[in-house]
Amino acid sequence: MPLDCFTTPVPPDYLRDESRKNGSAIAIAFPKSAHELTAALKQTFSCGLPLTVQGSRTGIAAGAVPDGGLIINLSRMDAILGSGTDTGTAAPPTIRVQPGVSLVALRRHLTTAFPAHLFTPDPTETTASIGGMVACNASGACSFAYGPTRAHIEALTVVLADGDTLTLRRGHDKADGNRFSLTTDSGRLISGELPHIPMPTVKNSAGYWVKPDMDLLDLFIGSEGTLGILAEIELRLHAKPFQTLGILCFFAAEAHALACVQAIRSAASAALPHTLTAIEYFDADSLRFVRTGTAHAGLPLPPSKPGWNVALYLEWALASDATSPAALTSDILLACHGDPRNTWLAADASSLDKLKLFRHAVPEQVNAMIAERKRRLPDLTKLGTDFSVPDDILPEVIRLYRRDLAAAKLEHVIFGHIGDNHLHVNILPRDMTEYAIGKRLVRSWAERVVSWGGSVAGEHGIGRLKKELLAVMAGPEGLAGMRRLKATFDPTGRLNPGRLFD
Repeated sequence: MPLDCFTTPVPPDYLRDESRKNGSAIAIAFPKSAHELTAALKQTFSCGLPLTVQGSRTGIAAGAVPDGGLIINLSRMDAILGSGTDTGTAAPPTIRVQPGVSLVALRRHLTTAFPAHLFTPDPTETTASIGGMVACNASGACSFAYGPTRAHIEALTVVLADGDTLTLRRGHDKADGNRFSLTTDSGRLISGELPHIPMPTVKNSAGYWVKPDMDLLDLFIGSEGTLGILAEIELRLHAKPFQTLGILCFFAAEAHALACVQAIRSAASAALPHTLTAIEYFDADSLRFVRTGTAHAGLPLPPSKPGWNVALYLEWALASDATSPAALTSDILLACHGDPRNTWLAADASSLDKLKLFRHAVPEQVNAMIAERKRRLPDLTKLGTDFSVPDDILPEVIRLYRRDLAAAKLEHVIFGHIGDNHLHVNILPRDMTEYAIGKRLVRSWAERVVSWGGSVAGEHGIGRLKKELLAVMAGPEGLAGMRRLKATFDPTGRLNPGRLFD
């Protein structure tokens, strides 16, 4: 790719992402192949300018927002390259894609190319690029059963800061304790030491994922483009269930919904061979947002009456039509003061799509409100938590949120992946004073979450907005180790500087 393929000035849309933060850049390039990407890196290596890597710009941690320098946008590297390597086993198939392929495009392709299989990671934004999902180890509602993106990556081709490349396949390159070495495709040896960072056992996408004897492929998953740029990704697919059953249950009180979460998690094994794939929560403020906002786009709305104050969404992957977990779910609802009559059931594709749109209406309405307020207050952003905690801490962390939000009188909604103990608190500041109060609250919550063995980033990554929270979690020694690891792969620090840490 010749240097004149960098476009200037940069169109305004490429100076921001879904975080609503704006940036600046000198020029932007849109490579269409691994060869063009490699050429762009080699030809700009000596200029010393920082590089921001972008996909679909759907992230909410400002990871794709440039802070000067050059942009390499991968959205035109959107080819589906075909089936992956045949291992000769009975494992589900794999598929090779470029990083700019969107999740919705991949799903569309799978309906004809692999009709019996699916790619299970399911972030809310289906226009997210696969490269972006790998870069921040995205997950979504169904990570409760299937795990995050990391669990579905078989191979990567990574372009390093100087244009050299690494080809990595799961199981082929492993660390020796905390020492590692990799050989690039040109024959150059890269060796170093993994930082000593305790990894939480909860859902986590905060900084580099490291542990002794690790598979080195995992270094690049969740690294947010700071170690190398993904040029090709091989995904492991999953067998499609016989049928998917969605159940939206309403309750009079939050305590009843929490009791149902505990009960349904404990009883899920009794429903085998069916699999409980998702448990999502919507508090009373979330439902109020859906009822009064415009993001629901004509979807059926829960009535404003007793028994419909908070909601859980349960999703089951059915193995056959012989039995159904619906009866088990109904029994648990009754035991937890729920009412099966206050329940919506979806068993066909159209009904399931409506329930999923209902789930997505909450964050969409929040984003619309913040965008409106930002017109008056340009520095305002949503303050959203991405914290995950161990099972036994869930009730305590919700009490913490409720106590502090009530004391501060901040407008907010609480929703998200309660099956993973991974709720999103979205604080909606009405002015910059409330914004400052909210930021202090989020920082104090991060300290408590870390003390309980939780993570400050369950799925959204750190980006530019949450570096302070990663510092709380990793500590000075952990951050120093991460910086050394980055310097091993990117000695000049040109790839996505200012992400994860300064």
